[in-house]
Amino acid sequence: MRRIIALTAILAFLGGLILGYVGNRENSINSALAQTEFLSNEEAIYVSIAEKLGPSVVNISTVSIVQYFFQPIPAEGAGSGVIISRDGYIITNNHVVEGAKSIKVTLEDGQTLEGKLIGRDPFTDIAVIKVNMTDLPYAKFSDPSRLKVGQIAIAIGNPFGLGKTVTAGIVSALERSIQPDQGVIIESLIQTDAAINPGNSGGALVGSNGEIIGINTAIYQGAQGIGFAIPSNVAKKIAEDIIEKGYASHPWLGIKGETLNRRTALYYGLPIDYGVIIGEVVKSSPADRAGLKVGDVIVGVDNERIDSWNTLLLKILKTKNNTVTLQIMRKSSKLELKVQIDERPKQFATNGGYL
Repeated sequence: MRRIIALTAILAFLGGLILGYVGNRENSINSALAQTEFLSNEEAIYVSIAEKLGPSVVNISTVSIVQYFFQPIPAEGAGSGVIISRDGYIITNNHVVEGAKSIKVTLEDGQTLEGKLIGRDPFTDIAVIKVNMTDLPYAKFSDPSRLKVGQIAIAIGNPFGLGKTVTAGIVSALERSIQPDQGVIIESLIQTDAAINPGNSGGALVGSNGEIIGINTAIYQGAQGIGFAIPSNVAKKIAEDIIEKGYASHPWLGIKGETLNRRTALYYGLPIDYGVIIGEVVKSSPADRAGLKVGDVIVGVDNERIDSWNTLLLKILKTKNNTVTLQIMRKSSKLELKVQIDERPKQFATNGGYL
């Protein structure tokens, strides 16, 4: 009888161990499942894109020389970039690398490489640098023509050497134009509420398909929740131009000028107070061949009114015609001049003060 009781107790004990093991194993499985199932569909998209694009986004640090009380001193800068080819071409912003004497690129794994500037374009705020390395992970450009306001927008950067940073939002607007720091106006931008800071500048704005819809470029100073990105089709074309030729192709008139205001108009005795007054005509340029002179005021292009330097800049940069007709004021006389547009020469490629 005692043997039967003892055997029963042993069997009960063993059964408890087995049931406990099965229960614990089931709990572990359920816990693991819970860890993979807690993501919503939207969160899963963010995680997937961050994992997919993260390795192609790099940190860029620069050193430039600035004048401080008439003494040259080194100044450090930082931004982000996106690897766009297996053999080491990286797209970033012009303002990130402008004036840089040295460029360092830090990959996601922490490896730091020397960067070489291939070319830059102030009109689109795009620049291309290269590192001497192959078999790199790279990102693909998406076609932004079907982009809609309200779509998911994910900004990926590598700011200040802190590692990959991901912020999310939506496409807030399309075809925006901004003029950062009163410099060259940049047009056709994507506006997003995904957080973009100076360290993210040059990083990727990504759609839900995991491809680049834009290159992050600027924050609207003083505003919250407003960031901008250069559309991928523009960024891709400019990058291809720079890789092929060392500079980007843009239309060329060959003038330097400024917006005419009331004070300048009174000084020169002009009967108008709008348009662009020409301060310099580049020798042998399209403007020179057409007969434009210093002091002429451009008031129209193809019968569209020109109010300022920026409106003239945008009109010429967007023209698809080889010839434009300029409406000008020469002292008190109205004239029309036909100008054959050329491609912007290499020596003026990075000088945004000329058109």
